[in-house]
Parts: sequence; C-alpha cells; structure tokens
Amino acid sequence: MALIFYARVSSKDQNLERQLYRAKQVNADKVFKDKKSGKNIKRSGLKEMINYIREGDTIEVVSLDRLSRNYNDIKKLVQLFKEKKVKLLVDDLPVTRTGNDLVDNFLLDMMISLMGFVAENERQKIRERQRQGIARAKQSGKYKGRTKKYSPTSTSREGRLVYQGIKNDYLNNNYQTKVQLAKKYGISRQQLYRILLTINQ
Repeated sequence: MALIFYARVSSKDQNLERQLYRAKQVNADKVFKDKKSGKNIKRSGLKEMINYIREGDTIEVVSLDRLSRNYNDIKKLVQLFKEKKVKLLVDDLPVTRTGNDLVDNFLLDMMISLMGFVAENERQKIRERQRQGIARAKQSGKYKGRTKKYSPTSTSREGRLVYQGIKNDYLNNNYQTKVQLAKKYGISRQQLYRILLTINQ
C-alpha cells in the first residue's frame, strides 16, 4: 500500500514547491506532477498516476482543484479511484478524515456534489447577468449584437473583402449558380444566403 501524492499547477511559470513540500511532509512514496491547466484531465502526470495506482493505495492532494477544475471530471476521477479501491485524501477537506472509510467516502461525495452545485449555480448566475445586461443594452439602443464575419463592417479584413467580392459578383451577375459563387469564396451556401439577404435589404 503506497501513499501517492499528486501535485499540479496551471502553467510552466508557476511553482510546485508548496505542494512538493507537503509531499515530503507526509513521506509520500511516489509523487506525480503536472504543469498544465486543470480544465480537463488530459495530463501526462495524471495519466501516469492512474496507471500506477493499485488496490489499497492512497492518493493525496492539497485540494480538489489540483485534480481538476471541472467538477464532472473530479466526479469521474473519484469514481475511478473507488473502482480501483484507492483512497483519496484532500488536505483542505479535513472533514473527510474520520477514520471510518464508509463515512469518509460519504463526506467526500457530499463535498464534491456541493462544490459541483456551487460551480454550476455560479455559471447560471453569470449567464443570467449577461442576459440581463444584453436586455438593458437593447432597451437603450446600445446593443448591436455580435459583428458578422462577412459584412462591410466586419472586424476581419478577409470578411470585408469576401463580402465586397460577393456583392460585386451578385449585383453584376458574374456567376452561374449560387453554389459556384459560394465555392469561389470558400464559404457555405448558408453563409452565402445570409450575405445575399443583407445585400438585398
């Protein structure tokens, strides 16, 4: 039975020192580390750890977000650890250490579910604030929506050139079919129809 420590920071510029110091404090038998974003679980150190762990091992992290910042991924990892019969210790969740494995697992599940709910609730609040902000901007006439890629006012130079070329060809009948016109400028038929709609307005 080994004590395995997993340490992660988001970028190569950040320092793993504090987490590695903790690994020494607990006399970890094996340390795996990553310097990569926690937005998903595609990390070499994490993958190596998952392949290394065996039944009866214990994984320790300083906080849950070291495993991932995506709570669905955290749940998947915790379930994987359970299936492998590996214990998870989270330093900033001391409430999960009662000495009773059944109670510890229950408390950890509860904390993960609670944190997932908080994260999802916050995302919904952000979307609601954005919706309210757009509604207020529309009422005051300040909201213009997203700039179209192919338009005379596009922020993309390529978008403006494509729009102007299609407009010239369309108005001067320099095309045989709309499909050919779309292919000439490397856009889809749906995009072409949207452009023609603005030209005909």
